[in-house]
Amino acid sequence: MQDHICDRYNSWWEYDAQGIPLCRVCDKCRAHKLKQYRPEILRGYSQDDVDEPIEEEG
Repeated sequence: MQDHICDRYNSWWEYDAQGIPLCRVCDKCRAHKLKQYRPEILRGYSQDDVDEPIEEEG
């Protein structure tokens, strides 16, 4: 699958949650190529997901 090249007529670009193109995929390789990305990148995240104190409280 590492050397797989998608046919341009049977493939499409996959984008992250922000609309940034990640890679070109087809039905055969989509799962393999997208597994390298963290789920947050594919589904999106909010400030609540990354909110943590910069300095110790108290």
